[in-house]
Amino acid sequence: MATGGSIIMSIQTFHSTLATKMDDFVNYKRIQGYEYSQQAKALHYFDLFVCKKGYTQTRLTQKIIDDYIADSKRLMPSSQYRYLAMLRIFSAYLHLFDPESCVLHEVNVKLPSLSRYYIYSNDEITDLLRYAKKLKPDASIRPHCFYVLIGLLSVTGLRIAEALTLNLGHVDTDKGCLLVRKGKFAKDRYVAIEKSTRQILQHYLQKRKTYEPSGENAPFFITPLGERLNYNRVNCTFRSMLAKCQIGRDAPNSPRLHDLRHTFACNCLLKWYNEGVDVNARLPYLASAMGHVNIDATQIYLHVSSTLIRQAAQRFQNTFKTNYKGQ
Repeated sequence: MATGGSIIMSIQTFHSTLATKMDDFVNYKRIQGYEYSQQAKALHYFDLFVCKKGYTQTRLTQKIIDDYIADSKRLMPSSQYRYLAMLRIFSAYLHLFDPESCVLHEVNVKLPSLSRYYIYSNDEITDLLRYAKKLKPDASIRPHCFYVLIGLLSVTGLRIAEALTLNLGHVDTDKGCLLVRKGKFAKDRYVAIEKSTRQILQHYLQKRKTYEPSGENAPFFITPLGERLNYNRVNCTFRSMLAKCQIGRDAPNSPRLHDLRHTFACNCLLKWYNEGVDVNARLPYLASAMGHVNIDATQIYLHVSSTLIRQAAQRFQNTFKTNYKGQ
């Protein structure tokens, strides 16, 4: 049981000399609204390591950290990174209550490059939206549904599962926000939407009114029969749309729905570069909007495209010219 009077019990059982502190940490995260089941499993791996090595310390030491880093090198890079990233967060938590507890400040693990992704151009997204309006049956909710769904994914970076689980009560066009309930890490979040997006959603809601079910708990995206739109149906239609629009024919990997999320992140980065703002300072906002636990997860989506390289080169050239003239 966590200290401080908390009655929330940790699902994961720890056994090492740091077990009580691990329980407190997991409970603390759950009180904040995180499910923290997967993260607790990663912490459990560290707990097993401490038990196996027979450490008796009740405080995190530099030797324990160094030994754990050395032991983790036998793992795949993705697993190694996940386990060490969990230890980094846990160590920072311990240090708050015990300044003599050591901290893992940096996870020096080189992750393999993302195996596949596709960045949609603005023209390709426009083509998809144009084709969505032509979907059959003409007079049904289907063309409106796919038009809004694809547009929403491209301008908000929502995961497809998050979009499909939206209910009518989660969409507030007056305040300009969406409520994403129980995202990937089981944490609710609000996602802001632009004025133009609000207007499109309002138009869709007018069409949606003629279909059952209704009410705040009714699904936002539906089939012509009023059922909640599911991933298999969406993905099948989307792949057909890609073929009809001749998108990604020469790409090494076929474009996916999830790549709209990659495209959103890259477009945000490009926009900030064009505006000349500090990109690193903006990343926490992007991480929050995309529902990431930390910035590290967001950086996976920030692929360096040829457009970004040209933008960065131009900015460097302009800065160099300005500084040179000033000398």
